[in-house]
Amino acid sequence: MRRLVFAQVLGAAAILCATAGHASTVAYWRFEDGPADTDVQHIAIDGNTYSADIPDVSGNGNDLSAWVTGGCCGYAYRSDVAAGTVAATGAANNLSVQNTDGAPGMFTGPTGIGSITPAQFTVEVSFRLENGGYRTIIGRDSTDVATTNRELAAFYLIAQPGNNLAVKFADQEGFFHEAVSQDGIINTFAFPNTAEGDWYHAAGVSDGNTLSLYLANATQGTGYQLIAQTDLTASGSTNTAMATPNGAGGDWTAGNWTVGRGMYNGGHGDRAWGYLDEVRISDSALSVSELLWVPEPTSFVLMATAAAAATAVRRR
Repeated sequence: MRRLVFAQVLGAAAILCATAGHASTVAYWRFEDGPADTDVQHIAIDGNTYSADIPDVSGNGNDLSAWVTGGCCGYAYRSDVAAGTVAATGAANNLSVQNTDGAPGMFTGPTGIGSITPAQFTVEVSFRLENGGYRTIIGRDSTDVATTNRELAAFYLIAQPGNNLAVKFADQEGFFHEAVSQDGIINTFAFPNTAEGDWYHAAGVSDGNTLSLYLANATQGTGYQLIAQTDLTASGSTNTAMATPNGAGGDWTAGNWTVGRGMYNGGHGDRAWGYLDEVRISDSALSVSELLWVPEPTSFVLMATAAAAATAVRRR
């Protein structure tokens, strides 16, 4: 009986921990299917066809598609991760994904995430990248959304020449906003020496007035730091919600979110080679304390409650 009560208390605590703070999550891709050193399987016949290859664990059905299985344009599961447990949820983090060759990319399909134009947003990702030029970690396919340059896409969370990091997006009035860090903010590796380079957690956040970029060095054990920030209202825009996606191509659909590649002038490009993990998109501006790699205070309270209840049971 005591064991049953203890298990029930712990179970209730775990359920509450898992659901706490996720009301605004639009999609969350964890890349935990594995096993390690096997290719991410693309279910569809060809690369232009979407299939639900990476599950969206938020429950919203916004699954992610690989381009192909392995080879030129695919990904493989790897046991190299930033940390073994996700701090905010307590979930085990056993796997990441790495490109299997030079033209990787993952994308969303005909689900609800393709049409969102959030007034506020948070885009989170963990990564360990190769050296390179422009490397889009998270993007959103589109053209003709920025007045100053029609070739820009709707969103970028991107590493750039000089190893700076930036978050950029077009808004509803065609203004293009960006928050760019100083150079040398990330330490990357020269392939094939994958032992170099650090793991990072990044978060691009817009609250409608300010665009902020946060970075934590997981390898060094440092917490999130504000590395870039931009006043959105200084542009003169009266509607800083993310732009309505526009355009179309033979191998892309406006509004698709991408992982590991970007878009410029309607073409795939600016690929981010390396390791990617724990991608979460929210339609609200999360505080730093709500990000994935900050321990969730609620979980500590709930587990303490469970422990206290278990102690009381043992004393009876």
